[in-house]
Amino acid sequence: MTTGTTTPPDDLRGGRAPTILDLARAANVSKTTASRVLNGAPNVAPDTRARVLDAIRRIDYRVNTSARSLRTTRTFLIGLLVPAIHNDVFGRIAEVLEQELRRDGVGLVIASSGWEREGEHVALESLRQRGVDGLVVSLVDERDRAIAETLATITRPIVLLDREVKGIDADVVLTDERAGVMAAVSHLHALGHRTIGLGHITSAVRPGRESKRAFLRAVRARPDVASAGEVVVEYGDMGREAGHAIAEKLVANGATAILACVPTSVTAGVLERLDELGCSVPRHISVVGFDDSELATVVRPRLTVIGRPLEEISRAASRLITARLRDPRRPPQTSVVQTELLVRESTARPAARTRPKVRT
Repeated sequence: MTTGTTTPPDDLRGGRAPTILDLARAANVSKTTASRVLNGAPNVAPDTRARVLDAIRRIDYRVNTSARSLRTTRTFLIGLLVPAIHNDVFGRIAEVLEQELRRDGVGLVIASSGWEREGEHVALESLRQRGVDGLVVSLVDERDRAIAETLATITRPIVLLDREVKGIDADVVLTDERAGVMAAVSHLHALGHRTIGLGHITSAVRPGRESKRAFLRAVRARPDVASAGEVVVEYGDMGREAGHAIAEKLVANGATAILACVPTSVTAGVLERLDELGCSVPRHISVVGFDDSELATVVRPRLTVIGRPLEEISRAASRLITARLRDPRRPPQTSVVQTELLVRESTARPAARTRPKVRT
C-alpha cells in the first residue's frame, strides 16, 4: 500500500500552509476522496481513510475555516453511542441530550453496543457512515486498544462520558464517584456499621475503578471498619442474577450493610435475593444504591442512594460538543459533575440482636 511521502513537499518547506491538493498528493488519493474523508462521508474504504488521516498528521493539514463555512459540510446530527438505551441511566441521558441539542437545531442519532465490544465497533461504524457531525460516547471497555484506534481515526468532535481513553484527543464529562462513595461509607459508619460490602461494575471503565478505590480508601481510613469483600459485575451481566450474587456473597461474609454501585436492574436483584434469604432491609441489613431511579423512591423502604445528576451530565456533553463544532481548535475540556448521598429509609443502625438464620 502506498503511504505517500514521509516529509512535506518541497513547496511546503518554506512555510506555506498545505492545501487539500497537497493532502491528496501526500495520501496518493484524488482531491475528491480527500474531501470525502475530511467531511466524514460514508463508503470510503478503511485503508484509504487511514491513508488520508495519516497524511493529515504528516503534513499538518488544517481545514481553512475562513474559506469553508462549517455549515456547508454539516449534517446537523450528533451520534450517541451507549451500552444500552433501555438502561434507565443512558435512557435519561439520551432524552436530555436530545432536548439540549434540539435548541441548537441539532438532531441526535442513538446507537447501542448491547454491552458488547463487537457491538460497539459495529455501532460506531454505523454512526460514522451516517456522517454525524460529532460523537458522544460511553464505551463498554475504555482499555480496548482496537476501539481506541478506531476513535483516533475519527476527525469529528468526540465527547467521552465517564471514560478515559489513552491517546484520544477528546472532551470529557466525568462523574466524581469518589465523593458519593466516601459519603456513603461515612454515613454507614456513623450508624454503627462495621462490616460493609461492595458491589461495583467492571474495572474496565472508570466508574467501576473509582467506586472501588473510594470504598477501599474510606474503609482503610476507619480502623474499626472491615470490608466484607467485593463483587464485580461485568458488562454483559446486568440482570438481577448479578444482584443475587452480590447479596449472597456479602451476606455470607457477614456484611451488615451493602454498598451497591451498580445499575438499577442489579440493585433490584440485590433486594430480591435479600428478601429470599430472610434479611429484612434495613432491620437486618442496610443497602445503599446508585442513581436516583424510580426504583429508589417506589420500593419500600425507599432506597438511600448515591445520586448522579444525569441532566447535568447531558447538558455538559451538549455544551462541549456544540462548542467544539463552533471552534474545532479549542483545547480539550473536562467537565466534572458531583455525586451526593440521598439518605432514605434503607439504611439504619445495625440490629443489636443475632441476625436471622439465612434461608437457602
